[in-house]
Order: sequence, then structure tokens, then C-alpha cells
Amino acid sequence: MAYRKFKGKQYPVPGVDTAINTLRPGSRWDLSNTTFTRFEDDQGREAPTWEEIQAEIEREVDIYNYFLYERNRQEAYPDWRDQLDMLYQDIKSGNLADGSWVAAIDKVKEAHPKPEGPEPEL
Repeated sequence: MAYRKFKGKQYPVPGVDTAINTLRPGSRWDLSNTTFTRFEDDQGREAPTWEEIQAEIEREVDIYNYFLYERNRQEAYPDWRDQLDMLYQDIKSGNLADGSWVAAIDKVKEAHPKPEGPEPEL
């Protein structure tokens, strides 16, 4: 089961395994195509249906797509060492409000804006 963390929040990376583990946490299973060849659950729950799994994957895709801006920003931000140098130079020149570091971060945030509307429920 794959997850990403962002600002203290953990969100799922969409997939069949993640969907099944979200729907039936703690269960053990094997799957062949869309059929369970083994499903064990200590709580006695039935295996999720393929329709339930597909609906959960769709929910996970919506969440994953919402946080695309975060993944894009991560790739676009300058290296942290370069950011520290920018901050150092801005501090030395007394230009924290609109120095090179602020300009570099603003450029990334403008290129990859956070989506409008409410954040999806995790």
C-alpha cells in the first residue's frame, strides 16, 4: 500500500492494493485479475466487490490529482542548498521581503498553484 506525505497529511497513491487495504484494513489476500484467490480477514468481513474497489480507486485518483501541485512544486523548487544561499544573500542585503529566495519560491507557486476549492477528505 503506497502513500505520500505532505504537510503532515498522508494520502493514497491510487491502486488496487491501496484500495483493498483501505476498504478492508488488516486483511490478507491474493488477487488474480479481478478475482480473489485468497481472502482472509480476522474480523470476518467479506472481500470487497470489484465495484467497491473501482469506486475506491476513483476516490484515490481524485485525491492524488488534487495534490498534483505538491508533486510538481517538489520537482520545481530550487535545490535546498541553493535556497539557503539565496536566503543568506537576502539576509545580508536586508532584502527578505522581495529578495531572490522569495522570487524563486513565488515563481514555483505561480507555475503550480494549489487547486481552488476544498481539499478532499482523506
